[in-house]
Amino acid sequence: MTYEKIKTIILTVLVLTSIVLTGALWTYQPKYDFIENADSDYIQNVSVSNAQVDAGIIIRPSKILIHKDRKHYGIVQETEMNKLMKQVKKWSFDEFENISLTVSKKDFLSFLHGKEKIEIIYPDDFPIEMYRYIFKIEDDDIEGVSFDRIVIPVDKEEEAIVYFVCMKDRKIYKTTVNNFSLQEIQNTYYYQAEKYPRYFVYNINATKSLFIPEGPITMNRLQYYTDELDPDKFKDALFSNPSFVKRDLLTYGEEYTDGSSLMNVNATQKILSYVNPAAQRTVIKEKDPFLIQKSIDFVNEHGGWTDTYHFAEWDEEERKVIFRLVTNSYPVFNRFGMSEVVQEWGDSEIIKYYRPIFRLEIADRTSVSVQLPSGREVIEQLQNMKGFQKELVYDIALGYELIRDSQRDKIVVLEPAWFCLYAGTWRKIVFKENEERNRGGSVIGLE
Repeated sequence: MTYEKIKTIILTVLVLTSIVLTGALWTYQPKYDFIENADSDYIQNVSVSNAQVDAGIIIRPSKILIHKDRKHYGIVQETEMNKLMKQVKKWSFDEFENISLTVSKKDFLSFLHGKEKIEIIYPDDFPIEMYRYIFKIEDDDIEGVSFDRIVIPVDKEEEAIVYFVCMKDRKIYKTTVNNFSLQEIQNTYYYQAEKYPRYFVYNINATKSLFIPEGPITMNRLQYYTDELDPDKFKDALFSNPSFVKRDLLTYGEEYTDGSSLMNVNATQKILSYVNPAAQRTVIKEKDPFLIQKSIDFVNEHGGWTDTYHFAEWDEEERKVIFRLVTNSYPVFNRFGMSEVVQEWGDSEIIKYYRPIFRLEIADRTSVSVQLPSGREVIEQLQNMKGFQKELVYDIALGYELIRDSQRDKIVVLEPAWFCLYAGTWRKIVFKENEERNRGGSVIGLE
């Protein structure tokens, strides 16, 4: 083979190789989809804790009343309430009928609280669509109504009837009940009502009354060691692309931002706040019967139920939902928001999210018994308070005030106290110390 032929063959091979490589370069597509999906899965799997709860755990009654022989008895201990609610969850409710117009305004309270009834009271009214997550609602036609209590008559031997009631709107719906054992309810609760604490009626107006414990009140002052939650886990869970988030140290804590959303961690009050201004909210606010469930799911997605929280209240117009810390069956309050998980929603995205950045980890074994003023003393003192307006009272309850230990950063104290939901805000009822009784005294205000 001549030199010229060899040269021609080599040149031909080089040209063909060049063509093949050029074609491969033009048609090459990097696997960006794989990288993107992997990153997305990572964000979705970020979890602050392993806690996952359903609506039936979060939405709980605030109390259960037994009305018997013109006397009233209350159940607030969670173990006792759980027993009754376990029975109710076995029932199925069907054939809802609006009977509101058959009960006059003057008869409304006697209908609710009359003798031979058991009354399950929730802290706020919520849509029937949410009741479907908790109970067996067979009637597919009922929608667009909200209730805050369930009334169980215990004197109707001939039929199984239960009432769903909204006190605020004076709405009463009658429903038939299947799988219902009246005798079991009577024997377990109604006939044994006297074993529960006695309550008295505090009438607000013609269509609203409260039930308050009547006897002496003794609760324990509690102390907890706390465990701080990792802000980086919330950063990874709340921001759409955590790698773009910038962290800055502030005098009071930390600030995280991606240029659009902002997350602050207040190291003094141990509170996290997340704000997403880009979330849209239409001027005409569409009602969303599933907003409470959406809020529960939002916290579930990042394992945010780090303590026992119960549904406390919501504002349907403002699309705001509040969950409150509960300990030893009593609600916990704090003026700075250290005992609340609060969400505000746009049309489909979260706008604001506030919550504690700690959990109650270890209970101190040393607890101190505290005697509080009786319910009747509380009412008497409130009515003597200057400027007090009874019609602004929505609820009165026993609970704990969460107080940070000023000397020990990881310690919080839960101080027993009376609280009043007054003019839309929960406030502690403050008493002066009385040297003779070490309790009671003259009220000095709502804190």
